[in-house]
Amino acid sequence: MTNNLNLSNRINQTYPLLSKKEKQVAAFILEHKEDIDSWNIKDLSRLTETSNATISRFCAKLNYRNFSEFKTFVSQELGGTPAPLQVPVKIASYYTQLINSASQLIETQQIADFVEAIHHSHKILICGVGNSGLSAMELKYRLVRMGLIVDVVTDPHMMLMDAVLLKKYDLMIAISNYGKTQAVIDACTIAKKEEATVFVITNQNHTPLTKIADQVLFASGRTSIPDEQFINSQLPIHFILDVLCYVLLEDESYKDNRKKTLTALDLN
Repeated sequence: MTNNLNLSNRINQTYPLLSKKEKQVAAFILEHKEDIDSWNIKDLSRLTETSNATISRFCAKLNYRNFSEFKTFVSQELGGTPAPLQVPVKIASYYTQLINSASQLIETQQIADFVEAIHHSHKILICGVGNSGLSAMELKYRLVRMGLIVDVVTDPHMMLMDAVLLKKYDLMIAISNYGKTQAVIDACTIAKKEEATVFVITNQNHTPLTKIADQVLFASGRTSIPDEQFINSQLPIHFILDVLCYVLLEDESYKDNRKKTLTALDLN
């Protein structure tokens, strides 16, 4: 647990285990930690009127192997080289950037049109491949619990077969990060020929998929985050799904249906 805490929280969590002398060291470090780069273990023992052994025991109780490792951690926390402990903060900042970007792309009228299409559709078919297929399945589960007639397809061959069976007043919802997945493009093309309405949730404009769509909701792609280690491509799309479902649940009948499913699962 302490491995995920900053210095202040580490000391706070360990404080009951510290001896009187070790608490003295803790208080001094918290007050003067900006100067830690200039200290060695002898300097700190002198400044705190303790001993090298006390400093070593203090570091050990905070889960550091020695004073050198402790000193490196404190220096990193003060703004040097990012420490591994800062990764959650970094990812949180990436999430914030993506969600802020996605929120700027959403237009109220587009959401209203999407909701209206769902209201008036006879049947809804959601399609997606790979990670987008997982998002498609998530949207299906949410809509089914509102009492809507929904199916999802993530297999490219089944996608084409299901699309050709759509009719006028049916709704195809396609989810695709970049709008270039050929199976999804082909399925939407077939759906249009069958006079179904085609709505798309994607990260990019001016793609083969957006040219087919009757309406498009744009998310924000992870390409806006210049970090190869960050691989979450679905967060902006899930943000769109959250917005869409939030508005849908303003309908009392959908809300009541969802409550029924929660009751059936004993989750409410």
